[in-house]
Amino acid sequence: MRSTLQKLTPAQIDSLNLLFLASRAPRITDTIPPLDIEIGVHPRYNYELFKVIESLGIKMTSCDNLDEFLKVAPRHNYVFTIYNRAPFRNSEVFVSTLCESFHLPYLGAPPNIRALAEDKYFTKLIASALQIPVTPSKTYHYLEDTSTPPEFAGPYFIKPRFGAASEGISVQSIQDSWGNARPQVENLLAQGKDCCLVEQCIAGTDITVSILGGNPPIILPAAEEISELPFGISTFRQKRLLEQGRQRRMLEEPHLNAQLIEYAQRFYPHVRPFDYIRMDFRLDTHRQQLFLLEFNLGCNLGSHAAIAQSAQHVGISQADLLNHLISYSLQRQAKGSGEKS
Repeated sequence: MRSTLQKLTPAQIDSLNLLFLASRAPRITDTIPPLDIEIGVHPRYNYELFKVIESLGIKMTSCDNLDEFLKVAPRHNYVFTIYNRAPFRNSEVFVSTLCESFHLPYLGAPPNIRALAEDKYFTKLIASALQIPVTPSKTYHYLEDTSTPPEFAGPYFIKPRFGAASEGISVQSIQDSWGNARPQVENLLAQGKDCCLVEQCIAGTDITVSILGGNPPIILPAAEEISELPFGISTFRQKRLLEQGRQRRMLEEPHLNAQLIEYAQRFYPHVRPFDYIRMDFRLDTHRQQLFLLEFNLGCNLGSHAAIAQSAQHVGISQADLLNHLISYSLQRQAKGSGEKS
């Protein structure tokens, strides 16, 4: 059975009182924000989504901080949240947990699923159990752990175990030897990160498979991210459009697309329910092997990002995409909806 896009009914649109929650949610909605020198396209992205949702005819209020959210959330009947990070640990599940306590439907997934998505190492364990290839990796929790190198050979890719958005990822994240990698690991731990994840760095390209919630979910065409940086990695600054040297195209090889669909169908039943997710793979330079790196919730829905561009490739506009996500999200969280997992 193929799932199709859902659409809010006129009655649903009339009844919705939506709270748009984002760290850079627009307060002035008639001026496009400039590119921010620190976080790049993020404010412009928030503005874009706000205007698209507004074009659907939905009554909407903007909120850009958690203190205000606590006060105003109960006045609304749906939270469109792209507020993914706050300056305290485990903040990624904060909004969804509060919405659960308010009995208020919201975009995304339940807190337990969101927490799983934030843990890149647990994702690898799930994938391995499902016989989906992953890159060799090792976790480091304490500075004294770094005296023991990984059992696999370099080059090494160093990143936080928890969190998304490629925070802190730069060309320094790749090191050819453990002697050079160890200080990078220790630096992350010294910054207060709960855990550091060290992976074997595979030269190649990043492949993104976007999946929309549905019964069954809708798997969009795979997008390939091509970077000019060493090993083809994509950095935080590239993803925020602060640096060039990265481009996206739809993956062309039929056999790779078929394999990705099979992996997605194998994986997504174990991380439901969700409104949308993105599975990120690494395709080696020889284009022979795919490795699952992580999956993401709350990932970027902007016109410059993979989900919207993959949807556009099959004729789904950004407005239709957001309409579907809100419609499905409301259905998923309705009492007695009984979504099958």
